[in-house]
Formats: sequence, C-alpha cells, structure tokens
Amino acid sequence: MKRIALAVILSIIMAMPVFASSLTVQPSIETLTVEQAAQAAINASSELKNLDDSETANNENLDTMKDDFYTETDYAKVLSLAVKIMQAEAQNTQTSNNRNLAIDNLRISVMNLFASIINAQNSLKLTDQSLSIQKRQLDIAKVKYSLGYISKLDMDTQTNNYNQKLASRETQNIAITNAFASLNKLMGYSYNKQYDLILGLSYAPLGEINLPGAIDSAVRQDPSVFNQQGNIDVAQYKIEMYDPLVSTDTEESLNRNLDQAQRGMYDAKRNIEQKVINAYNNIKNQEIEYNNAVLALEALNQQIPIKIKQFELGKVTKLDLDQLYYQVAQQEEKIRSLGVSHAINVLQFKNPATL
Repeated sequence: MKRIALAVILSIIMAMPVFASSLTVQPSIETLTVEQAAQAAINASSELKNLDDSETANNENLDTMKDDFYTETDYAKVLSLAVKIMQAEAQNTQTSNNRNLAIDNLRISVMNLFASIINAQNSLKLTDQSLSIQKRQLDIAKVKYSLGYISKLDMDTQTNNYNQKLASRETQNIAITNAFASLNKLMGYSYNKQYDLILGLSYAPLGEINLPGAIDSAVRQDPSVFNQQGNIDVAQYKIEMYDPLVSTDTEESLNRNLDQAQRGMYDAKRNIEQKVINAYNNIKNQEIEYNNAVLALEALNQQIPIKIKQFELGKVTKLDLDQLYYQVAQQEEKIRSLGVSHAINVLQFKNPATL
C-alpha cells in the first residue's frame, strides 16, 4: 500500500505545471549599446579631461618658449630653450598617444562590463531553472521521507542544498546590481540605473595569422614605442646640443640618459611581443574550448528525442526530461559566453595596445 501511495503522489507532483516565479509585468527599461556607453564614458572620463588640460597647458608653455627662443640672444639660454621646446613637443605627442589609448581602453572596459553583466543575468536565469528542478526534487524527497523511504539526514541534506542555492540567488542579484553600478560610474550616470544591454558581439574564428608579422605591426604601432622613441630623440638631441662651457649636465650623464631611454625602448618592444604572443595563444585555446563546447551541446541535443520517447513510454519522469533541458541551456550559455569573450580578445589582438 505504501508503494502505491508513493507512486500516486509522485505522479501528481510530476504532472504539476511549473510556473514562473513571478507573473508581474516588468516595466520596460532603457536599451544601451556599447557605443552609447563608450561615448558616455569618454565624456565622463577624468583621465581624458586631465590629458586635455595637460595638452592645453603644455601648448601654452610651448608657445611662450618659442616666442622666447626667437627673441633670446643669450647662447646658453638659446640652447636650453631648444632642448625644452623639443621636450614639450615630444610631451604633446605622448599626451596625444595616451589619449587615444585611453579611449580605446574605455571601449574595451565597457565591452567587458557589458559581457559580465549579461553573463550574470543569464546565470541568474539558469539558477532559477535549477531552483525549479531542485524544488520539485525536494517535494519528492518530502513525500519519500513522510513514507519512510529516506532518512532524516538525507531529507535535511537536500533541504540545505536547496536553501543554499536560494541564498546564492540573492548574491547573484547583488552582483548584477554592483556591476551596473560600476558601469554607471564609468559613464558618470546615477548608480542605481539598469539597462537592457546590447552587446552585439558574436563568435568568429581568428583565422590564419602571420604571428611574426602581427608582432612586428604591433611593435611599430604601439603608443609606448612612440613614447619611448620620443625619449630617445630628446636624449640624443641633448647630446647633440651639449656644450661643456654652458651645460649644467655632464656628457657622461647625458649618455647614461640615452642608454636608459634605449633600454626602455627594448623593454617596451619585448613587452609588446610577449603580450601579442600570449593573446594569440589565449585566443587559440578559446577556439578549441569553443569547438569542444559545441560538440558537447550536439551530444546533449541528440539525447533529447531519446529522452522524450522514454518519457512517452513512462521510462523516465518529466523531471528527468527537464533536467536534460537545463543541461542544454547551461551548455548554450557556456557557448555564448565563450563566444563573447573570444570576440573581445580578438578585438584586443587586432588593437594590441589595449592588451
């Protein structure tokens, strides 16, 4: 009799429809694209404003020095002004390079924030699916416990697991709120605003790459190399303009400065080379992981018609079928997330200064 009662109760539980946690219609929220967010972040950036201020002040100082240079008659002061003018011009170039790099980095930061928020939102949806399944498993466990089929320890363990999952859902909500706050801080907006984010990135293999050529191109175009070249040019110019009768520096110190600038250039180039190689290898590893994830999804999808047939024949429960659907959803989200991460990494690989 106990077995019959259990079978009847479980069949009722299995047949119960699973309702959404809330039927409340959520108000529509503002959509936000990466380009909109990046432009807001650019407008709000203190770093960019400080760079603009530095460039303005440097230009004003440069104009003054040029005026003084054309009217100065003292030989020592002329030499000093010539060096200072070159330093100021090199500083302007470096400021411009740093500004362009800061803008590119802001765009990458926005993309990464979008990706992390969307990942967290999708993870929350998966958690809700998992909670729905766990709740039904818990309901079954309660019936089994009431009929003496499982111990109190088993019952308590299953209850605790469900409660822990429920608590983790709240931490996920908090993480989403914090991530939106970080995005709003970057854009200079109110911290509590949330958006429907439009990321617009999808997976595409990197394809064949001439890695030595990519490294050479990255080295030639990187702002840090331009900046180091400016330091070398200034150091060389100081040596060319050196006059022991009027200079406050020694020839040895000027040569040391040139050596240091050249070592800085060597280190900058090596650093770029390493970053490009690491980025390339990371992308290739991601592509292997992505392809394996797609194969895993195909294997799961192949199980669905079999599991449906088994369900129709009464060999598996609706819960078993829903657990398979949940695994499919998990795998689909893994593939989507991998694809977005890969797309951002490819963008950085093609603009290696942002690595």
